[in-house]
Amino acid sequence: MAVPERLRGRPVRIEAWGWIGSLGFEVVGVTEPQGRYTENDAGSSGIGREKSHILLVPGQCESVRIKRGWKMSGRWKIRFADAMPAEPLPPKAKGATSRLFRCPAPGTRLAVEFGDSGGRLTVYNEEGRRIATLAGREHQFNDAVVIPKVKGLLAVESTVAKWGPMTHWSLRTEPTTATS
Repeated sequence: MAVPERLRGRPVRIEAWGWIGSLGFEVVGVTEPQGRYTENDAGSSGIGREKSHILLVPGQCESVRIKRGWKMSGRWKIRFADAMPAEPLPPKAKGATSRLFRCPAPGTRLAVEFGDSGGRLTVYNEEGRRIATLAGREHQFNDAVVIPKVKGLLAVESTVAKWGPMTHWSLRTEPTTATS
């Protein structure tokens, strides 16, 4: 499945999900520079119907191949979209897969919770390159972070596989206190 021509040269968000009861599938990035076929793991879908977000940097791949998951019987869904602009971060967000949001305004304070396997809250610039990790551990944790003065994407990702299923996480925007 080719990355749409209109998205080439831009950061691309892939949404990947299966059907109820599915254990997911892997998304493999394919390139063929000068006729030489190469594959690199891009990420995994969510489990069941939960959508996983996978970020592709410009030029990372020309197309993707699906490695079918266990008991999938061809039931998988994938959608390509321009990563910029991403959907805004709602006041409360939760999930069990990697997700991409538009980076909130500088100074926004977030309460961050990650389940048993931990995770990372990372900022990517408008070219899809990582510029800061705001919080991250490989075990359960709660933290509070303040969004720095940056433009780009706020990513909830796994510390191990990066893009795909994770243990449960939640983000909550905390009210800011005005000082006089």
